[in-house]
Amino acid sequence: MSNWQTNRDENLKEIKVTIFLLCCIVFAFAFSIKINCNLPVNESYKDIFAFFQHSFISLLLLFITLIGSVVIVRFNVISRGSFFLSLFVFILIALYHDDYLKTILIIPVAFASFTRSKEFGCIIAILSGVLLCAGDLYKHGYNFPNRNLESDIVFTGVMFICAWLIGGIAGIERDTRNILVNLANKDGLSEIYNHRYFHVTFKKAIEEAKSSNSPLSLLIMDIDYFKYYNDAFGHLAGDNILKDIGQILKQKVEYPGIAARYGGDEFCVLLPGYDSNVAIIIAQKLKDSIDQYFADNEQFKQLPTGKFSITLGLASYPEHTQKGDDLLELADQALYKAKKTSKNKVEIYFNVLDSLKGTCDPSEREALNSTKTLLSIINAKDRYTYAHSERVLDYATKLAKKCGLSDQEVRLVQYGAYLHDIGKIEIDVNILSKTENLTEQDWETMKQHSYWGSEIIRPIKSLEKVRPYILHHHENFDGTGYPMGIKGNDIPLGAKIIRIVDSYDAMTTDRPYKKGMSYIDACSEIMNLAGKQYDPELSKLFVLLVESDPEGFHTFSTFER
Repeated sequence: MSNWQTNRDENLKEIKVTIFLLCCIVFAFAFSIKINCNLPVNESYKDIFAFFQHSFISLLLLFITLIGSVVIVRFNVISRGSFFLSLFVFILIALYHDDYLKTILIIPVAFASFTRSKEFGCIIAILSGVLLCAGDLYKHGYNFPNRNLESDIVFTGVMFICAWLIGGIAGIERDTRNILVNLANKDGLSEIYNHRYFHVTFKKAIEEAKSSNSPLSLLIMDIDYFKYYNDAFGHLAGDNILKDIGQILKQKVEYPGIAARYGGDEFCVLLPGYDSNVAIIIAQKLKDSIDQYFADNEQFKQLPTGKFSITLGLASYPEHTQKGDDLLELADQALYKAKKTSKNKVEIYFNVLDSLKGTCDPSEREALNSTKTLLSIINAKDRYTYAHSERVLDYATKLAKKCGLSDQEVRLVQYGAYLHDIGKIEIDVNILSKTENLTEQDWETMKQHSYWGSEIIRPIKSLEKVRPYILHHHENFDGTGYPMGIKGNDIPLGAKIIRIVDSYDAMTTDRPYKKGMSYIDACSEIMNLAGKQYDPELSKLFVLLVESDPEGFHTFSTFER
């Protein structure tokens, strides 16, 4: 809820509380005066004790009324308090049938109209009038003309008009406010919450999760090839898809979760109280519902995948972040990783460097955070590098496990694969983004990135064994590589693994200046260069691995979205 809404609600509550307290004070004052008016005309108070003795009941009533009104306000039961106030007014009128006391009835009528509705206020007015008229008939009988009855009928009409006017104006204000709030908080196309409302709610949810020590999960979903669909069938057709997805999310996302359109073809689902284990089940159900809804649409057969699909990224607090404020960024990273690796799935946030935090001392942890920051900068400089590092991490993990390495050795290979290009932070963005052949000078600069990368992670003692993998991941098996020109078994095993999978991903990825190879051609190229650039035994093992699961090693485009 935005500041103006919060301020408005607080001001409205203040008005209600103030009116209620004033009503209680007026009622207590009227009752106190009425009791004291029963004092005989020729009698007066001789001293202060006589006053308190005679006024004890009225003062006690005044005190109880004020205390009761404070309690009612404290527990936010003003509607019930209004009922009891009306009841006390009628008791007062029944005890002392004075005309001026009847005017007090206008207070609960006006209050009910303002706080509830016009209809409710009119009902209170009519009921009050009926009771007044019944009291007149009971006290004065059915003899006419009955001046008390006539005045009460007129007074009932006045109360009804006041209720209609006050309640009507308050109702118009409420309806207008609801429309304005809806316009401010809802997306006009998908009819779910918009970007602004999501950020306000996200900030509040993070604060509540921290204060209550409860989990909070966030889903970000993106429509695969949506730009392609818009270009093929027009933006109106694309808008209909966004509208349909909005309706599905509105139906499927249950309270306290909220769904919002984050922007373009991206949607967010905030799940307070759910950890990643439950959130991934919810995410998969949402994905299945959306996929099933569009399964029979023939237009989607013209997409590159031949069907409609969405990709989701998931991150949870405090499982993936202790700060909470970066939860959105982590979910977006999970989404981006899924988009750049295989699409059409739910991806939980994972960063191989996070597993190092428990083994680092404070100084190393600071260096580790700096390393992650550098990776973020590289991602911004070269959109290819991030997705490339993620895929190399995936391929290297599979090959390392296929080699029978221990869990600890596999983890070291993962670190090396993920960080192998971190030295590119030192390379000018114009060189990284060149579409034509590199000059000799540019190439010499590029060849330095493996050395620079190994130096960047030097302060992190936990990564000491990973440094050779980063330093030597461009060495060739025959000794023609760089930066040291070592060969054969002198090259660390982790570096040889990264060398193969790094080259494979470069071969199979579409770049602005070349089309990626098929996995068959890439495997053939690796076998042709086995013994020259690549370890021959690892090359055979990797090719067998790719051929057994070609879907896990397929071609990617750096411009897919």
